[in-house]
Amino acid sequence: MIKFFRKIRYNLMEQNKTGKYFKYAIGEIILVVIGILIALQINNWNENRKSLINERVVLTKFLQDLESDSTFFQFNNYRLKDINQLHTDLYKIGLKDAKNITLKEPNYIRRNLRYNPIARENNPDITSKLNDKTLRERVQNYYRQMSDTDESNSEFDAVVLKIREFLRKRKGHNLSAWFESKMSLGENIETVPDIISSESLELLSKDEDFQQLLFESSIKLNELRVFINVLTKDNSALMETIRTYIND
Repeated sequence: MIKFFRKIRYNLMEQNKTGKYFKYAIGEIILVVIGILIALQINNWNENRKSLINERVVLTKFLQDLESDSTFFQFNNYRLKDINQLHTDLYKIGLKDAKNITLKEPNYIRRNLRYNPIARENNPDITSKLNDKTLRERVQNYYRQMSDTDESNSEFDAVVLKIREFLRKRKGHNLSAWFESKMSLGENIETVPDIISSESLELLSKDEDFQQLLFESSIKLNELRVFINVLTKDNSALMETIRTYIND
């Protein structure tokens, strides 16, 4: 092909057809430019295709982490509900002198949450890997809500530590129940020793200093419940958005 164009140029020059030669040269330049543009377009298309494939791989893994977090948030909601019920029962016993209440889980007075979402931990810079602007904004909003929940959880943790310190000073822990058991605080209620007896906790519920801690813990707990409920809804909405985006 190159030899063919060279031969045409040579014939035109030999025949002293300068005008036609220039027209031919311009046409050849246009063809070269068009070829370059087509090559660039193909390269850009190929790069975009690779980017979209990589994006879907990232989003698929991110979606799996979000699903795990969703289950985790639901568990924490149940845990907070149980702790909140304990707070309410202790208020009724300590300040209302209720006699017909049985404390189901007295150990929960010193429990906090196992709050460790993995979606953000595993994908801290995911927004830089997303092509869609709307999707990036949704992930950013979700991470902001998660940061607010982090702060609320830290505040609840701080009150729980105060309660633990109070129990320690008042000798509220049952050492025998702990050291003569399997010494486990897992999620299986049947194997968790009663390190705090219902009787001792009921007595403490009538202490004014303990009542103030109970009040503070209840406030921080319910604030945290609000944040986790919002985060749970945002988590569900984000998962639906990602599924729709991947399947488009």
